[in-house]
Parts: sequence; structure tokens; C-alpha cells
Amino acid sequence: MPIYEYTCVTCHNRFDKRRSMSQIDEPAPCPDCGSESRRVFSVFAAFSSDDSGQTSAVAGAGGCCGGSAGGGCACAMGV
Repeated sequence: MPIYEYTCVTCHNRFDKRRSMSQIDEPAPCPDCGSESRRVFSVFAAFSSDDSGQTSAVAGAGGCCGGSAGGGCACAMGV
């Protein structure tokens, strides 16, 4: 089951909620104050090791998230 990230519109608490994909648009009240929240773009990092044991990032961030322009961050996608 996926984990979605939310931010409270009142107290700005950021929290995660595990829910099925069919529940993605259902309300997710803030666990701190009970107010409405908005789903936020989730970012993750992935790493891989080659045969020599050297670890490197599989894909880099982009746009305003610190990588080259046109990458996969929310800023570059206009979210």
C-alpha cells in the first residue's frame, strides 16, 4: 500500500498516510490539529552499486531542486 505525504493548511504539519490508491483523493485531516491538508509531491533517492562496490545515484533531481534544468522535481513539472 502506498504512503502519501500531506501538509496541513492551518498548522503546516507535514505527515505521511498509508492508504490505497483508490483513497488518494479522500480527505486526510491533520493528526495534530484536525484541519484540512493537501497532498504534496513526494521525492525519494535511489542508489545502485556496480561490480566494484562503487555506489552512485540512479537518477538525479532537477530544476530548482538542485540538479540540471528539466529534471523530475515538482518545480520543474509545474506542480
